[in-house]
Amino acid sequence: MKLSNQNIADVIEEIQDFFESLDVPHKDKLRVGLLLEEALLRYQEKFGEEHEFKLVIRKWFSTPKVLIKIKGVPYNPIEDNDETQIFSAMMMKNLMSYEDTGIVYHYENGCNEIRAFSTKKSKKIKIPGGSTTIAIFLAIVSALIAQTFSQPTQNLIVESFVTPILNSLFGVIIAINIPLVFISIVASICAIENVAILNELSTKILLRFLAILFFVAFSSILISSIFFPVINLNFSEQILSGNSSELGKIFDLILSIIPRNIIAPFYEGKILQIVALAVLMGICITILGDKVRTIKIWVVDLKEIIFEMVNIVFKIIPAIIFLCLFKTILQSSISEVFTVWKFIAAEYVLFIFLSLVMLVRNLINHGVKIVDFLKKIQPAMLITFTTASGSAAMPKNIEICKKELKIPKTLCDFYIPISHALCPPAMIVGFITATFFAVHFSEAQITIAETFIMGFLAIQFAISASSGSGGMVAMLSLMLTQLNISLDAIGTIMIADIFVVNISGIVSLIVRDCDLLDLSKKIDWVD
Repeated sequence: MKLSNQNIADVIEEIQDFFESLDVPHKDKLRVGLLLEEALLRYQEKFGEEHEFKLVIRKWFSTPKVLIKIKGVPYNPIEDNDETQIFSAMMMKNLMSYEDTGIVYHYENGCNEIRAFSTKKSKKIKIPGGSTTIAIFLAIVSALIAQTFSQPTQNLIVESFVTPILNSLFGVIIAINIPLVFISIVASICAIENVAILNELSTKILLRFLAILFFVAFSSILISSIFFPVINLNFSEQILSGNSSELGKIFDLILSIIPRNIIAPFYEGKILQIVALAVLMGICITILGDKVRTIKIWVVDLKEIIFEMVNIVFKIIPAIIFLCLFKTILQSSISEVFTVWKFIAAEYVLFIFLSLVMLVRNLINHGVKIVDFLKKIQPAMLITFTTASGSAAMPKNIEICKKELKIPKTLCDFYIPISHALCPPAMIVGFITATFFAVHFSEAQITIAETFIMGFLAIQFAISASSGSGGMVAMLSLMLTQLNISLDAIGTIMIADIFVVNISGIVSLIVRDCDLLDLSKKIDWVD
């Protein structure tokens, strides 16, 4: 077959139907389809639409396998680090995180070969929340058992064992995520430059993302402060250097962002100063352009290394959740843990509010009926809910936007993948509500200036954070450290994550699709 768009679409549908007929997990089938489709499109871009490829589908010893063969020079599309690609090598790698399915590439006898296979037919017994749920359950049981000990013994366990270990684990998480934040910001600015050259409307789209993120952050702060009134509104108590003038207060805030030197913010853990340095470096690299192309490549490679280090360190996240909850229950009571219901309630109120705002805006501006719109995107919402993965729903979402919402193909293909990386509204909601809960849990307060800092960092962390509970714990640790708030509430916060993770993906889908539909009706986009 030739590498035409129609042939690629037919092949992907055939592959997915093949896996659908077997006991392959649904989200694995979707990820395989998305990854193979992107690989074939990259081969099309490299070799041309007239170039031919071969598809082989078989079952070897009850193991389903798919083989794609393309003659030509060696080219591995899965590890292509070309900065102009919408899907980065890291995104392609994340898509390869399957349960029972794998994809491998190799070059043999003048042919590029990509093989997809399912290693198991039996389905695993799944626990909602996975290792996080297990850690929470073990922490509650262990703490209830420890409460039968004498008070001096309980104090000894917490002070001599739990607290030192917990501090060390948090130290590792914070230490590894400080360079991650710096490199992620620099790489993001470089990526935005690459996106901006793709078409003339890309800058407008990026500004829309920014407007959405700031609106989500403002809404999250406003509603979270209703559930957790922890903002100190007494402005006279919020002076950093003793100046009494309003100008002096603003000047103090600016000075707190500017680092004394390049090294100090990293060993002192001043996240705001690190962000300022990263933004400055990213802007300078963008201005210099091809003159520092080697540096841009180095930044991308270093990001890959740090991401791999983070993936390794994230293995300790369940231990952190266990120790945080164990300590909280032992020092107070299990009833304190269940105050997390307010955090869950705050998130759901925000999810409903943000969804309604976007849906009503399209109803008023374009006459798009809310029920009809939700019915059209329902299949993508269902995939997001069942897999807890926005990436898994991306192919279906693109298809719906093209066929059901009548949005131009080129706009869908550009907007939707980029929006997943640069516009994560539900993550911002999670960071801000979690921070408010942690401040309330610690019986502390935050100033107005710290509230603005929280909103700014929430936007940056939402874009930089890795998916899953690991990314949430890591970035939240940095946020609370910046605000000088105890990290003990993190274990309790992760209980809420189990109840909102699937819903949060649906909210992000609704917000982005509403904005995409609004954009398509305001511009003349030609496919």
